[in-house]
Amino acid sequence: MTFTGNDLKTPSDKTFRDIALAAVAAVAVFGAVLTVAQTVKMAAASDIAPAASSAKADRVTSALPATCKSEAWGDWSADCLAAISGTVNPRQVRFETFEARDVEGKTSVLARVPART
Repeated sequence: MTFTGNDLKTPSDKTFRDIALAAVAAVAVFGAVLTVAQTVKMAAASDIAPAASSAKADRVTSALPATCKSEAWGDWSADCLAAISGTVNPRQVRFETFEARDVEGKTSVLARVPART
């Protein structure tokens, strides 16, 4: 009985395929490590310097007239409304909100009605 050494050898194309798969896997792992490192670096950099926030802007683009300085926003007198709008006799409508609660149903109903002043 004779034994030949040809059975123990792997074909060269199979070896090349194994090396190519190992190289692709190594590149994928290396890329994943770089991605995670970059993400951690960016997160650490954002923790160091807080983002600058701007001040809250005023809704009114121009200064209010002197007649409106002591009044709450939206609750203006007729004189103040006339100064803001430029009309002589502005229409002033006020609303009041009433709430009706249903404790058993755990609901509340809000009704907004014009106020009689």
